[in-house]
Amino acid sequence: MNLFVIGTDHTVQQAEKGFEGLLRGLIEREFFEPLKAIAEEYADNIGTSICQRLAGERGLLWYNLDMTSEEKRAVGILAEQLGRPMMFQESVAVRLPSDDVREDPWAKKLSSSAPGTTLAVCGYLHFESLVQKLRAAGHIVDKRVYLETVPEIRAISSLDSPSVPG
Repeated sequence: MNLFVIGTDHTVQQAEKGFEGLLRGLIEREFFEPLKAIAEEYADNIGTSICQRLAGERGLLWYNLDMTSEEKRAVGILAEQLGRPMMFQESVAVRLPSDDVREDPWAKKLSSSAPGTTLAVCGYLHFESLVQKLRAAGHIVDKRVYLETVPEIRAISSLDSPSVPG
């Protein structure tokens, strides 16, 4: 199985023309193993993503990588995820200890994809960690970044992160 991971800013996933152009170009590319699926970290409550539309057009499987709120609650990370500091501060992304916990199921979902190539889209904050997890599992991973600006990533320990009821 081959994986192609794109790290981006979630604001482009719904309707940004440059991002759509990048995805269309990749979908038409000849991969070593044929493209079979598109997976993405995407908030379902904001409408259809570019990835969903393109998967439908091309007859590809689409699935959401992210955990549901209930899944996050079950593993004890919902409160920390909801309380991410500086979430809307421009050019800063905060990495929390629970991000690793959240990304583990993503790597498992991608690892169990159908044979062929899967295109995966995630937030830039998760990009390098996800690629490392997939490579450690023995997968061939190509990677790209599509960003308007590259955010500073700040890691916060669980002792530093705020407590939010969840």
